[in-house]
Amino acid sequence: MKALGIIPARYASTRLPGKPLQLLHGKPLIQRVYENARRAKRIERLLVATDDQRIYETVEKFGGEAFLTPSNLNSGTDRCAWVARQLDYPLIANIQGDEPFLAPQVIDDAIADLESHPTAGMATAARRGITQEELQNPNVVKVLIDRQGNALYFSRQNIPYIRDSGDLPAKHPALVHYGLYVYRRDFLLKLTTLPLTDLERLEKLEQLRALEHGFSIRVVVTDQPSFGIDTWEDLQKAVRLIEEYETSHRD
Repeated sequence: MKALGIIPARYASTRLPGKPLQLLHGKPLIQRVYENARRAKRIERLLVATDDQRIYETVEKFGGEAFLTPSNLNSGTDRCAWVARQLDYPLIANIQGDEPFLAPQVIDDAIADLESHPTAGMATAARRGITQEELQNPNVVKVLIDRQGNALYFSRQNIPYIRDSGDLPAKHPALVHYGLYVYRRDFLLKLTTLPLTDLERLEKLEQLRALEHGFSIRVVVTDQPSFGIDTWEDLQKAVRLIEEYETSHRD
């Protein structure tokens, strides 16, 4: 199956106002994300879902497709569900608008994983090799998985609690969660009708709603690097990475 790719985008951000339109080495962040996601082979159609006219016009200007969604939707997941009701695709990929470096192969792998597990309603992705800095950073979401590749828990905290340091395995069990979700259409529409849960409210992580209501989340594990842009410092880091890449490939 090929999927509909949706990049939810809102203008308001407490840590980085106007984030989708912040310039990232000459291009708006939303354009960087869009052009990167367009390289995924299993995305048949890609669009930005936003309630902001400025973002809508920016996407149209660089040649992308955008949908204007109602302003009363509470989350990116709700914006994806609103678009999914208008378009009949069996799989929906929710690609976060602040991760311009997410490898297109990871998007394809998450779509393929969900397709190969017909009883699962959604899938996501995470990276091995978490660092001590990432463990302590609440902007970096951590996930623990079981031996079948299903999520056990997501948290902004350093998880799991390690009582005895001598028990720590060679590879830390926490993975760095990436801002990508692939849903079966019917599951996405159902998920957005479920009541918010206590853990979701406490951690401010939408995916916990699915876990707390008893649904499984598939996790594709990768070594491919990526990071979300949450702050001005993150934006400057991203600019440096793009400059270094373009310099190294100039010849």
